[in-house]
Amino acid sequence: MNTNLRTFIAIKINPAPKLLEVTARCRELFENEAIKWVGSDNLHLTLKFLGETSEKQVQEITTSLENRAAQVSPFSLQLKGLGYFESGRQPKVLFAGVQEWEEMKTLAQKIDEDVSPLGFAKEKRKFNPHLTLGRIKFLKDKKRFYSFVEKYKNI
Repeated sequence: MNTNLRTFIAIKINPAPKLLEVTARCRELFENEAIKWVGSDNLHLTLKFLGETSEKQVQEITTSLENRAAQVSPFSLQLKGLGYFESGRQPKVLFAGVQEWEEMKTLAQKIDEDVSPLGFAKEKRKFNPHLTLGRIKFLKDKKRFYSFVEKYKNI
């Protein structure tokens, strides 16, 4: 029996009222679009995507993360507007950007180094901190979507 889990390492986010206001506006404006929204109780900042992970690896990762977390002080994140990721010139993910913060980049890098000996490849892509707000399956009105994102790109 295969007991592998699809896993990632993330920081759970407690959203500020302004973020909740913007996401509610998004949901309202795009209620007729094929977008799967992330619930406010499930917002997170992914530090490392792991993929298929065995139960043994989960235990080892947990120990590693507990050791790493003991070295990190609590912090707040500053968001910096809306954006989207594309695939094939189609918007696929609506996100809130996260203000560049050197300590967070360092934390993601150290976690990457911590889990490498446990069988996970080191990340080749640049760390791009963001909060996924919705996964877009299809947009009927792309113009309205682009306009909305443009309006909130710096808020």
